[in-house]
Amino acid sequence: MKSKYDINCISIIGVGLIGGSIGLALKEKYPKINIIGVGRNLERLKLAKQKGCIDKFTTDINQGVKDSDIVIVCTPVYVINKIILSILPFVKNGCIITDVGSIKYEIIKTINKELRKYKKLKNINFIGSHPIAGAEKTGVEFAKNDLFKNSVCVICYDDKMVNKISVKKIKFLWKSLGTKIVHLDAKKHDKILAATSHFPHIISYLLTKQINSRKEFINFVGGAYKDMTRIAASNPQLWTEICFINKIFVSKEIKKFITQLNNILKIINNFNKLKNFLKKCYELKIKYQK
Repeated sequence: MKSKYDINCISIIGVGLIGGSIGLALKEKYPKINIIGVGRNLERLKLAKQKGCIDKFTTDINQGVKDSDIVIVCTPVYVINKIILSILPFVKNGCIITDVGSIKYEIIKTINKELRKYKKLKNINFIGSHPIAGAEKTGVEFAKNDLFKNSVCVICYDDKMVNKISVKKIKFLWKSLGTKIVHLDAKKHDKILAATSHFPHIISYLLTKQINSRKEFINFVGGAYKDMTRIAASNPQLWTEICFINKIFVSKEIKKFITQLNNILKIINNFNKLKNFLKKCYELKIKYQK
């Protein structure tokens, strides 16, 4: 990494599942790179170092970012923009800031005004990233060096606010972890993820409530229930924040789903119509099997 793009030091703010997995993968591929873990919980940071995710750590965010070529913000989405704005005075000239949040438009919109000032002063670039990988379990203890292998990483940025070399460095970073890079407009990213990730989490939580609230049903659940409610074990605080911030697009997906459910109610007493509907759904699944 150093020989190609002169990236010597990376700070990871929030060394949990995603941040820890980034660190593990980078240390495996580029052992000489210096990775600094930044967080609030000293014990969690010590665990991250013991696990090999980071080389050193600090709870002082300003000190933790001052020498880094790239800063990766891996915190909950609700505080990403606040963290980025808080570190702008302390990062060095030419620093690239990225994040891993599943919301992009609000972050870019919120930070752009202040970022313009620091772009002129210190040539700081922000490129939003969203590696579409993870698990329902959080915490650095679940970090894996291959978490991002064969996954997609979406990058979003304002063309007027970044330079080409910064984009190349961030692409190189994510490709090094085994991802396929896709560039999307921030609003388009949020619209797509509302349908493919945020809304399905809502459905999973609802299914859990509908079944688990009737205790006599629990002994009779099978694979279907387990498959469809697995992600309801995800952090509810995290998913509240994500769905709330992206509420416009998530609401649209919920309304579309309600329409589809009402259509099924209309045909539930007609065997052939119900069969044709389910068959079309099945054919779409087979066609785009994943």
